[in-house]
Amino acid sequence: MSFYSDENVKTRYLDPKIYVEGSNGGGRVTFELDANESAYLPNLRLTNLGVTSSTLGGYNKQLGALSIIRNIRLMDGKVVLSQVNEFRFHRGFINVNKPNSVCEAVSSTLECSALGFSENGTTFKVDRIAEVLNADVNAPNANANATNCAWLDLREVFPMLNNVSHLPTAVFNNLRLEVELDTTQTNQIVLNSAHNLKTIRPILAVDVLENPVIVDKMNANLNGASWLEVEHDQFQIPQSVNNGGAGDQLLEQNVNVKLNGFNNKRLERLLIVKAIAPSLEQSGGIVSGLGMYSSQACFRQELQYRVNGRNVLPALDIKGNNRRLAQIVDNYGDCFSYIGSNQYGGNNGGELNDARNLLGQLDYMGCYIGEYINDLQLVYQRTGLQDATLKRPTTDVLTAHVYGETRKVLQLQKGGQYRIAYAQ
Repeated sequence: MSFYSDENVKTRYLDPKIYVEGSNGGGRVTFELDANESAYLPNLRLTNLGVTSSTLGGYNKQLGALSIIRNIRLMDGKVVLSQVNEFRFHRGFINVNKPNSVCEAVSSTLECSALGFSENGTTFKVDRIAEVLNADVNAPNANANATNCAWLDLREVFPMLNNVSHLPTAVFNNLRLEVELDTTQTNQIVLNSAHNLKTIRPILAVDVLENPVIVDKMNANLNGASWLEVEHDQFQIPQSVNNGGAGDQLLEQNVNVKLNGFNNKRLERLLIVKAIAPSLEQSGGIVSGLGMYSSQACFRQELQYRVNGRNVLPALDIKGNNRRLAQIVDNYGDCFSYIGSNQYGGNNGGELNDARNLLGQLDYMGCYIGEYINDLQLVYQRTGLQDATLKRPTTDVLTAHVYGETRKVLQLQKGGQYRIAYAQ
């Protein structure tokens, strides 16, 4: 940007106005943006995200240090400009919604995750070869054994920020970022639930436009904005009748639910993340594979979306693993994957390290809706299998987190006032 070349922009590093440390439990942090500045650029960055740990250990492989964020929202006074609830299940998908090379070389370093696989030149198995950044005992600036922290571009979190040129304080005069933190040991922030955790004090980096002449010109062109807000709803896929017993072999289970969270809104893409109980994604206190924020593959799955009384798909569909993956890629773009990533069962141990634990952990389901919602129903079906193992996603309880993109608009009014509403 030319802003940076002529010194019209200054970067500020903000300490939290409120910081409640998360210590093996919940915490929170609030940043307030100074209303005396003329305007802020929308490239807000949340830095220094992470934990100190009682013992050296890896962060959650799928989320990295971002696993400490439970909910996050951008506020202007009492007005919610943009927010993501149940951040971690959605972010788990965002982290894999990238080519393997980007995961391996770029985002894994920014997030402290362990995504992005290569072939091991000695064993010839697919594995995480690049360095994995760990949580450690000391603060980030310690001379030895310093913990690693994540960096988060908030434009990836709040779609509104991608659709405004700037945030003038004449309009948004009470900007605030609120983050709910979590370091509960059983919530798999790190790979070992025996480690004691404390959050690092985060820092917010903002770019300030200091030249009022430039801000006035930009304000004259700020007529409003439109974006796709990510909203959350959920439903439960109950345990089968026999809980993996002999009677469950090839028994079809049907779930028909009505989702009210998207009513009276225009819904674009819809994403479903199927989460199993956290205790089933660990063994002896050690997280298995990608952990609890992954999405479970089941056997012979079928799904239908009923929008305003009409079926979106020709029939109950998406039985094949590759068909489900193709629908996600068609609607969301390239995704990191590996052998057996969205498959229930199979023997991929000869090609993939930690194959059994990673099997079937990236089975996302989704569809493009593109309609105004008066009534939304999902019809989901899976086929059970007799299974005596501890983790049996074909018959066990799953929580389906549903994330939908709803179209919202920002309308500027006289006197520096504005209105945020759902588009019709």
